Amino acid sequence: MLRGSTLFPMQYQVLARKWRPQTFQEIVGQEHVSRTLLNALKSDRLAHAFLFSGPRGCGKTSTARILAKALNCHEDKTGEPCGKCASCTEITAGNCIDVIEIDAASNTGVDNVRQLIEQARYQPARDRHKIFIIDEVHMLSNAAFSALLKTLEEPPAHVAFIMATTEFHKIPATILSRCQQYSFRLIPYPRILDQLKMISKAEKIEISEAALEQVVFSGGGSLRDAMSALDQVVAFSGTRVKDDDVAILLGLIEPRILSRIVKAIANNDAATILGQVGELVEAGQDLKGFCRTLLSQFRHLVVLKAGIADPALLGIPETLLPDLRDQAALFSKEDLLRLFETILKIDSSMRNATQIRFLLEMGLIELAYVARLKSIEDLIAEFSSLSDDSELTQSRNSPDMNIATAPSSHASRKEPANPPGERIEKKSPEKLIGQKSKNISSSQNLRSQSMSASEPGRTSKDLLHEIASNTGREALDSLIQGLDGARLEEDKVILELGSANEFLRRQIKENLAVIEQAASAFVGKSVSVLLEEPSNPPQNSAKPQNSSDSDPEENLLEKAKREPIVQSFLDIFPGQVKAEKIDP
Repeated sequence: MLRGSTLFPMQYQVLARKWRPQTFQEIVGQEHVSRTLLNALKSDRLAHAFLFSGPRGCGKTSTARILAKALNCHEDKTGEPCGKCASCTEITAGNCIDVIEIDAASNTGVDNVRQLIEQARYQPARDRHKIFIIDEVHMLSNAAFSALLKTLEEPPAHVAFIMATTEFHKIPATILSRCQQYSFRLIPYPRILDQLKMISKAEKIEISEAALEQVVFSGGGSLRDAMSALDQVVAFSGTRVKDDDVAILLGLIEPRILSRIVKAIANNDAATILGQVGELVEAGQDLKGFCRTLLSQFRHLVVLKAGIADPALLGIPETLLPDLRDQAALFSKEDLLRLFETILKIDSSMRNATQIRFLLEMGLIELAYVARLKSIEDLIAEFSSLSDDSELTQSRNSPDMNIATAPSSHASRKEPANPPGERIEKKSPEKLIGQKSKNISSSQNLRSQSMSASEPGRTSKDLLHEIASNTGREALDSLIQGLDGARLEEDKVILELGSANEFLRRQIKENLAVIEQAASAFVGKSVSVLLEEPSNPPQNSAKPQNSSDSDPEENLLEKAKREPIVQSFLDIFPGQVKAEKIDP
């Protein structure tokens, strides 16, 4: 198969022209288009107008020329062009009189379209079809499109139109409805890599796979761009290409630099961050381009953290996957999302900045601190754990547990591997940790505390206050102090429930294990905690004297408002409070 023009055999041809596809089978990454056109040629069901749309360098013009050769091939077979007949060789060389290529960017007006229509009236000079290939057809003016409509809809039998565009959205709907549309897509990176390996071997170019991967990814899914980059690298290094030459010549950010920046952000290493930015400036790198590259790096980390490890979907070489996994392990998914949003803001700010370097340096240092911040969800979870550790209490106590059997059950229970106090200390804010450490240090003189707890002058409210303050939980502290009192009897601490409401009773029962630890720490020995009901509980049949004058729901509401925890909540979130009955 001849490649390129044969008019000037001594003239050098760039790789993109020399290795341009000459048959449908050689088109890379557009199998859906090749298969459709081949089937149409074999079944003789070809349309009179085609529109090829897609990104640059993906094979639109090459496919148009191959289709033109297949339509005018002198061989008696259908489908693939032979590449040897006069028509095929002339189309390959670009000097076929019956295949007219028009650049719409330089022929945008109505007069150019009128000339085209005039040419379409005449029969082809030699071949079966007169074919018009209009490249970048979206550049035609609206008047030119309108002038082309009639001929495009009902052309002569010997005429075929093949139009190509990179901006499909600019084509009028009246043109689209008169054409068969074929959408070309970006070529997968592995396919481009295989193609460049084949070309390098045929051209006797010595280049490592890592360097070739950098060339491939510099093309952004365009085979022509990747081949042009390879041509440029070979012109710089010769037939023996070094890895460093690729990064220097193409202005790429090496993966090791990105890895170093990401790890410095994770370790809050401002010195390394500033040093890397300084090296980029000395190397003449575009800092805006570096910021966009770093943005794509964190995009890769987010996708990898989501469980997707396909290199093609990630858009990275497979050799970089292990290092990316190590980088992703340094952050949580929430951290990566916050960092990505921060880099996006830095990139937007750099567009109008006068001191790009300073903005980038401060932005990267900010990233190092953003990675250490806690999310609002984590803070809410920590504060929630202060008021209710439901998992621990449910495993230790059942809501329906008989109070009379509490001492034996607590006495026979073994100490957990992670006591509630330790778990709370790890998850509490610094303020509460300081208060807890103060309480722990105050309980070191256990013998003196035990004596003070049994002093005759100490009231039940004093003992209750000491136990409450020793829990280390503000919410539980206020609940315990809402009880009537407490007393110490040998190795038992008895809490007097008195007139406590159902909510208070339930919370005390669920947090009984924490109260036991607080009481033991204060008294200085292991004690069990019992709950004592009032000696004369109110009977259901008994009615208050003023029941006819007041609403029970209103009395319950007023009583609830007097609770310390409710009052503190209303101080923060003022508003209307309603009493509703909850089904058990």
